[in-house]
Amino acid sequence: MLRFGYPEYLWLLLAIPALAVAFGVINVMRRRQLHRFVAESLVRQLAPDAGLAKRILKQGLVLGALAFLILAIADPLVGTRLEDVKREGIDLFVAMDVSLSMKAEDIRPSRLEKAKRDVSELLKKLSGDRVGLIVFAGDAFVQFPLTTDYSAADLFISAVDVDAVPVPGTMIGSAIELALKSFSTDLPTQKAIVVVSDGENTEGDVMGAVEDAKKAGVRIYSVGMGTPEGGPIPIYDQNGVRTDYKRDQSGNIVLTKLDESTLQQIAAASGGSYHRGTSAGNEIDDIFKELASLQKTEFSAKQVTGFEPRYQYPLAIALLLLIIDLLLTERRGRTFTKLQRFIPSAGLVLAAVLIPPDSLRAQTVRSHVAEGNRVYEKGRYTDAEVEYKKALQKNPKSTEAQFDLGNAYYKQQRFDEAAKQYGMTATDMKDAKEKAASLYNLGNTLYRANQYAESAKAYKAALRLNPGDDDARYNLLMALDKLKQQKQDQKQQKQDQKNQQKKQDQQKQNQPQQQNQQQQKNEQSKQDQLRQQQQKQQMPKDEAERILEAMKNNERDVQKQLHKRPAVRAKVDKDW
Repeated sequence: MLRFGYPEYLWLLLAIPALAVAFGVINVMRRRQLHRFVAESLVRQLAPDAGLAKRILKQGLVLGALAFLILAIADPLVGTRLEDVKREGIDLFVAMDVSLSMKAEDIRPSRLEKAKRDVSELLKKLSGDRVGLIVFAGDAFVQFPLTTDYSAADLFISAVDVDAVPVPGTMIGSAIELALKSFSTDLPTQKAIVVVSDGENTEGDVMGAVEDAKKAGVRIYSVGMGTPEGGPIPIYDQNGVRTDYKRDQSGNIVLTKLDESTLQQIAAASGGSYHRGTSAGNEIDDIFKELASLQKTEFSAKQVTGFEPRYQYPLAIALLLLIIDLLLTERRGRTFTKLQRFIPSAGLVLAAVLIPPDSLRAQTVRSHVAEGNRVYEKGRYTDAEVEYKKALQKNPKSTEAQFDLGNAYYKQQRFDEAAKQYGMTATDMKDAKEKAASLYNLGNTLYRANQYAESAKAYKAALRLNPGDDDARYNLLMALDKLKQQKQDQKQQKQDQKNQQKKQDQQKQNQPQQQNQQQQKNEQSKQDQLRQQQQKQQMPKDEAERILEAMKNNERDVQKQLHKRPAVRAKVDKDW
C-alpha cells in the first residue's frame, strides 16, 4: 500500500501540464521568429545540426525531473503487509476510566489526557504482548480486543473521550468483569489488567470482581489519576471555551478527589501494585517493569508492517533525468557517445541516493520537527509533542527538537516537564544565544509555576549569555518583585498564625467558665420542659382509639398502592 507523508505537495503536479503548454508556445514562437528573418532552406544550411526534437526531449526531461522531485518532497511511504511472526508475551487489558470526573485538571493537562498519554507510552515499551483496551464509566465497553498491532491501538487510544460511554457514573467492577470475559482462552498466557482511574467508584461490586480475577490468576495493577485535594470539572463548549464547572443537584460546584483506598485494595487483593499518577511522573515505567517480570508465553500472530519512507527512489530518478538533460545538446549526432562516458558517474549518484547516508536519515528528523512546528502553529500542541518525540527517538541529541518539545509542554501548561526539558536543552546547546533563549524560556516556565527564586536565577543566567536581552531583564525585575511579595506574604501568614494561636489559647482558658454556664442553662431548660409536660392534659381514651383505627386504615391503603407501583431503577446521585 502506498501513501504520502505530505500529500498537500502533490497539488504542485498540476503545474506540470501548464509548463508543458508554456514550452510548446515558446517553441512555436521561436520558430515563427526565426522564419520571419531567414528562409527555411537557409536555416538548414546555416544550422545543419539544430533539431526541434532534441529541444522537446530536453524540455520533457526537465518536466519529468520536476514531477519526480515533487513526488520525493511528498514523501512516499510503502508498507502495511501482514506477516506471521512468533512472539513471546502476556495478555494485557487496559481499563481506562472515561467518566466525566476524568476531565478534572488537577493533573495537567487533564486526568484523561494524562491517562491516554501514559497508556500510549506503555504501548511503545511493549514487545510481543497482546494488548486490549476497555473504556468504562457507568458501563464498560471493549474499545479494541487483544492485538499486537500497537500502531492501530495507539490510534484508538488517541480518539478516546468522555463521550465514549454514554452511561454516567463509574463502575470499576464492571470493567474488570468484562476484561476477564474478553481474555483469549486459546493459549495459557499470563494475564494482567491495568486499571487507570480516579477511584471514585459509584456503583457495582468491585471487590467481587477482584476476587474473580484472583481466582483466575489475573493480576490487577492500578494507576490513580488525580490529587487527594481534587479539583472542579470544567465544562467546555464546541469551540473549546470553558463555560462553567460541573454542578450537583443543589447547584454547587462539584469537587472530585482521588480515592486511593479503592484502587489500593484492588491492587493488593489481586497481587498487583498501586501507583499514583502525577503530571511529570514515570508510574507507567514502574508498571512496565513489573509486567516485564511476568512469565512469557510463545504464540504466533499476524503483524502489520509499518510504513517505510521511499522518497529516495523518485529523487534518484529526478537526478538522473537532470543529468541526462545536462549531457544532451540541441545538436544532432554523437549524443549517446557522450552519455556512455557519464554512465558510471550516474550510477554512483543513484547508489548514493538509494542508499542514504546518515545525513539523509537526519532529514527524517527535520521532517518530524517541521511537521511538529506546523501543527504547533495551529494550536495542536499534543500532536506537536508527538512529532518532536519522534524526532528525538531518531536523534536524541537534536537540540532543536528538545527546545521545541519544551515549548509544546509549556503551551499545555505542563510546567514541570517544560522546565525539565529547557534545563536539558540549555545544557546540550553550544551556541550562546541559543542557550540564552532556552534559559529565558526556563525562567518563564518557572515563573508560571510560581517558583520565583528559581525563575530569577534562570533569567540572570540568560542575561550573562545575552546581556542585550531587554525582555529577560524586564522579566527578571518582575520575578524579583514577585519573590519579595511572596516573602512578605509568608511573613504575614506566620504572624497571622501566631495571632490565631494566641486567640485559641485564650479561648481554652475561658472555655471551663463558659461550659459551666452552659450546663446550668441546659439543666434549667430541662426542668422547665418537664414541668410543661406534666401540666399537659392526657388524651381521652375514646379519641386515642379513633386515631389508632384511622392509622390502621391508612396503612392498608398504602400497602395496596405499593403493590400496584412498578419497579423503578435506583438513581445514581453522582453522575460524574
